[in-house]
Amino acid sequence: MKKFIVLACALVLSLLSVYYAIYFKGFYIDFHPDKEISVYAKIENNQILVKNKLDQYHSIIIKGVDLPSSIAGNNATDYAIDYETYLRWFTLIQEMGANTIRTYTIYDDTFYNALYDYNLNKENPLYLLQGLQVSDDANNSKEDAYSKDFYNTLKKDSIDIIDVIHGRKIITANNMKGSGYYQKDVSPYLLGYIIGNEWSPDTIEYTNHQDYSSNYKGKYFSTTENATVFEAMLTKIMDEMINYESSKYKSQSLITFASSPETDPFEYEPFYAKQLNKYTSIDFEHIKTENNLLSGYFASYRLYDFCETFYNYFSSSQKNTLVNTLNNLNKSNYYTSYSQLLNEYHTMPVIISSFGYSSARGTDNINGPLNESEQGNQIITTYQDIINSGLQGAFIDSWQDSWEKRMWNTSYSIMLTENHRWHDIQSESSSYGLLSFKSNNNLIDGSYSDWPNKKLVIKTKDFKLFSYCDEVGLNLFLEKEDLQRNNEIYIPIDITPNSGTKIDQDRGLHFNRAADFLICLKPEKSQILVQSRYESLRENYLYQIERKDPFIEYPKKNAPFFVDIKMICENKNIIETNYNPEETYQAKLHDTYETGQLIEGNQAYNSLADYKYSENGIEIRIPWQLLNISNPIDYFIHDDYYNNYGVKNITVSNLYLGVGLNKEQVIKMSKIELEKQKSLKFDEYLKRSYYLIKENWGKKK
Repeated sequence: MKKFIVLACALVLSLLSVYYAIYFKGFYIDFHPDKEISVYAKIENNQILVKNKLDQYHSIIIKGVDLPSSIAGNNATDYAIDYETYLRWFTLIQEMGANTIRTYTIYDDTFYNALYDYNLNKENPLYLLQGLQVSDDANNSKEDAYSKDFYNTLKKDSIDIIDVIHGRKIITANNMKGSGYYQKDVSPYLLGYIIGNEWSPDTIEYTNHQDYSSNYKGKYFSTTENATVFEAMLTKIMDEMINYESSKYKSQSLITFASSPETDPFEYEPFYAKQLNKYTSIDFEHIKTENNLLSGYFASYRLYDFCETFYNYFSSSQKNTLVNTLNNLNKSNYYTSYSQLLNEYHTMPVIISSFGYSSARGTDNINGPLNESEQGNQIITTYQDIINSGLQGAFIDSWQDSWEKRMWNTSYSIMLTENHRWHDIQSESSSYGLLSFKSNNNLIDGSYSDWPNKKLVIKTKDFKLFSYCDEVGLNLFLEKEDLQRNNEIYIPIDITPNSGTKIDQDRGLHFNRAADFLICLKPEKSQILVQSRYESLRENYLYQIERKDPFIEYPKKNAPFFVDIKMICENKNIIETNYNPEETYQAKLHDTYETGQLIEGNQAYNSLADYKYSENGIEIRIPWQLLNISNPIDYFIHDDYYNNYGVKNITVSNLYLGVGLNKEQVIKMSKIELEKQKSLKFDEYLKRSYYLIKENWGKKK
């Protein structure tokens, strides 16, 4: 009996060891080395082909959409999207006319279970381009791509993702990636793998200067004599991935890696490259395929507005090699010309792995933001330009809004650890989706009948002022009998006890307490202004705008002036010389966009509308960031910049509002208690851009 127990325990331990080796470590023995390799997607005649359920191949032009792991109220790395949501989204995505989704990394098993079940009985499945992403810490470190944190992690993840796709992996909770028991084989719906999202130019260039070989000869991929060290690393990873999938699963998938205009293979004039910080490259043509590769290899670029007139700045030698292409280049817009250039340069199919437009209120473009209809029309036009240039498809960035994403020109002003809990519509990167989220059904339409709650804040002989707070901003309704559009109406706001003024010298207004902001509703122009000392742009970007130090001379604490609220914008000026310091100095000053200007309209037709008149009132929404609130869930706000030499957050529990006409001597302000919003729940809604794309893509099969 004792021997039996010992043997049983040994057997159990052996089975557990085998189980662990297979499902945790990817261990396998190839018992069928001669078994035919299955290929569900391949390259043929520079086209992407996919196999249907009758084992017949047909070409596909990718109509894709990026699918982040984000959902309102959660970080992307929480992987909080549930099975039912994925199924619903897949249906909506296909109904829009898309045929492929792209993921950035390994997601929770919930995603793959949903994709498998969704496609199980579909004649036309929804395909997957599976991403493999290096962590930001590793990608932006000062180490090379062969360092332990970079290469070893990338190699391990590359093996893991193949096991995940084929439904033979268990991943426990880990940093940045999903986890779970992956049992569903989704390989029949896999278009391919894409390695990386955006490579750090620093990492690429640092790697290229290390003493590693730039030569690699593999079973499926090899480098050419012109390859760099970093390209050799990518070649090796791709070769190992295809080898692992071929040997273990008798299957091969398409494969590519990420690139962008920042790392494209073209050589530019030094002054151009320096100004755009373009100092390295990755060339897909430096990697060649071997006969053992049955699937295929294609080029992939993230596309964004790098420089509208890039074609003017190639080096002389590059112009000579591209002379025929440049002579025939369609220069109608950036996306057309750049896509055409990529297509003419490469000997393989090219896709755009990501392009898109934001519907956020904030922007870093002097032309201003786009509403949801403009977002949709821009996407439709750009996609068609990409296809007309000969590329094999593109992915829209993105399916849903990602609240946690930061923007370079606003990140200083918000608490980045908490921004997933509210919708910062002033940060452009948070609103690239075709689907978004909200906690209530309120639209700015001139009525408060759809408000979830309302508080009467002020009652005067002329006005009643109601308010409520949500994840987007401070909502106000100003009620007045016999409301006239020619009335000049002023709403002062006091949000911090440490700054503000009781006097608006320019408009001759007086308040009974120090105000930090002033909403001005006027027939010719409505806007929200900020007291000059509390202007965040000045404190953070005065040097970039005017080449002045904001801390040498700055507004007095109670300065009686209110100024425009502006955002700093990208500077896309190209200076064709590096030898005139004064010219460079002037030309590289950044422009600004007046984001404090308020747009009248009905949000049902214009998603950027800030206020709307009705017969007896005005409905207004002010985004939180315009009020220097860095976290509206817990009500963290900016303290006095010049006492703290920068942004320091403090908490508040209330603010003060007033309302009056320009004829009033003193505008009295009343207290609003700010209620914490920790338990907000969000419902999804489709933007107008979704329906426009659906209408366009649905016409073209």
